[in-house]
Amino acid sequence: MKRGQIPLIAAVALDMTGFGMIIPDIQTRAERYLVAESWDLPPLITHGVIIGLILSSMFIIQFFVSPIWGAKSDTLGRKNVFLACTLLSAVSMGIYALATTSLLLFVSRVLAGFGGANVAVAQASVADANDGDSRTVALGRLSAAQSGGLIAGPFFGGMVAEFLGSEWVGWIAMGLSLVGVLGVWFWGEFATTEKVGTRRKFGFGPLVREFPNLLPLVILAGAAWFSLSTLEGTFGRLLKAVWGYGEFEFGMLFGFESVIGLLVQGVILVWLVKLFREKQLLWGGYLLQGIGLAMTPFVPNLFGLFVASLFFAFGMSVANPTVNGLCSKSVSEDRQGEVFGVIQSARSVGFMLGPLIGGALFDYWNALPYLFAGGICLVVAFFAPLALPRKSDPVNAG
Repeated sequence: MKRGQIPLIAAVALDMTGFGMIIPDIQTRAERYLVAESWDLPPLITHGVIIGLILSSMFIIQFFVSPIWGAKSDTLGRKNVFLACTLLSAVSMGIYALATTSLLLFVSRVLAGFGGANVAVAQASVADANDGDSRTVALGRLSAAQSGGLIAGPFFGGMVAEFLGSEWVGWIAMGLSLVGVLGVWFWGEFATTEKVGTRRKFGFGPLVREFPNLLPLVILAGAAWFSLSTLEGTFGRLLKAVWGYGEFEFGMLFGFESVIGLLVQGVILVWLVKLFREKQLLWGGYLLQGIGLAMTPFVPNLFGLFVASLFFAFGMSVANPTVNGLCSKSVSEDRQGEVFGVIQSARSVGFMLGPLIGGALFDYWNALPYLFAGGICLVVAFFAPLALPRKSDPVNAG
């Protein structure tokens, strides 16, 4: 790992920790506001659906803007775009801290969507500086920072919400993002890339038409993030409904998943890449995710929840960087910013659908979203090897 990339990876971890901090708080906070506001809702529009819409609004925006930000980073520079996106993320957290209505919670998530491409830009920067198997390992370390923050955030957020209050969740999250901005501003180093500003068309459609091997890989990425968003979008409500647990247990379980993610993606993945083929890594990763999700609502106690979390976190930590590395190697070197913007859009689709579908299914039966998402992961596990590009397929250099 090059020293100049450490501030970038740290900034991603800090920003994703801030994002993750609101996860155990926003569901119950939005439900409190909705009850107090006493909206006259149609029969099919439940509080669960509205909460899902608030959670997914960020990713609806992100779906449209991430490929644009990614392509712009190919021309305007990775550092400039990364800093702009992370600043927007920080401002969104400040609005979350000040929110007193469900509408302001919604506004904070929409603004976060406009800044959510910072991860895609960071992935492109790591891809710029690495190649071959080292790219998969380097992306795994960045993914460890991303997943670690995304999962460790609820641990801290749960404690902050319980002991300090919801507004402090937003203020602390904002501070974490700003620390990351300062670190990258002063110490971040980015590889020099060739500008491709003469290219007229960019985004999902043109990129997939030029590099057809990319499409099935992007679908895999979206499916993985869908499973995670289904878990996070309903987990707080599940803990309360089935076992009577609250924010503290929520944060403790996600903190455990954070440790697993850091160990796997930061250390163990280096060995796994040497021992197994990419096909085997994808199959095993998605299989473990599916098992962990499907068993979650049926375990008898907190220990069982830790076991389910172990399966899910280990599988996710193997599958995600493997897919990212394959996507990166499927396109030419001058399209790295764009491809990770497209991957971010796939992630956004997963996080759009997960809370909406999960919230609606939860209102009918609290185990249903986990069985649904777990089943998708199991199906993906058996079809994932077919998504690998054939070695004889050349990458179109554009």
